[in-house]
Amino acid sequence: MAGTLLKVEGLSKTFGGLAAVRDLSFELREGEIVGLIGPNGAGKSTAFNMISGSLAPTAGKIVFAGEDITGRKPSHVVRHGLARTFQSATVYPKSTVQENIYRGALCHFDIPVWAQIARTSAYRDALDRVRHDVDKVLEITGLAAYRHEIAGELAYGHQKRIGVAIGLATNPRLLLLDEPAAGLNPEECAEFGRLLKTLRDEHRISLLFVEHHMALVMGTCEKIIVLVQGQKIAQGTAEEIRNSPAVIEAYLGVDEDAHA
Repeated sequence: MAGTLLKVEGLSKTFGGLAAVRDLSFELREGEIVGLIGPNGAGKSTAFNMISGSLAPTAGKIVFAGEDITGRKPSHVVRHGLARTFQSATVYPKSTVQENIYRGALCHFDIPVWAQIARTSAYRDALDRVRHDVDKVLEITGLAAYRHEIAGELAYGHQKRIGVAIGLATNPRLLLLDEPAAGLNPEECAEFGRLLKTLRDEHRISLLFVEHHMALVMGTCEKIIVLVQGQKIAQGTAEEIRNSPAVIEAYLGVDEDAHA
């Protein structure tokens, strides 16, 4: 059985005395797709922000791939193999699709400036690797035909894919996705679900995502964690969560299209 990739222990965050997340603990194993759900204000985005390094926790511990990354900067977390996408389609709108993805790939481009100026063999080899990685990500995400298109001029569904592609270009072991289905129509959402499974099954990328679209969550995740008012109230398979009275009352009875 695959080992634990991400371990969250007693994670908490308070803002001026208000507890946004309280004593959150869970594990994600290598190769798992895990969903984090809950009603508006449940603390899902706050938890994501702490795990990805953009928000320091008040208490608790985050261990990723055996390293304590609690409070570490996002740049360190990304280089360590944990990448994150955002709720909105976060792209560089005036750049091409290919240029957007290059920005993600360059996080591992650690060639010294002097070597870049001199265009050493190490520089050329590194640049070739980046180009190869970008081409691979374009193919994986179905964006190869749009590589030279201006990102901001593409349909919203394609812009969401670009956001995922930027994350993939960092070569992650774990990809965090914040509401990947937000703004997508049912056909686009189903296609996105297939992409997520492909990332795990064919490219060995583990996934943790926040989502309101219950069909995507139930049809994709092996494990689902439910937050309400900053606390975990349930954890289990789709079937276990679907039949949990506490979850039905707290979350599944509200409009699944509500925006967090």
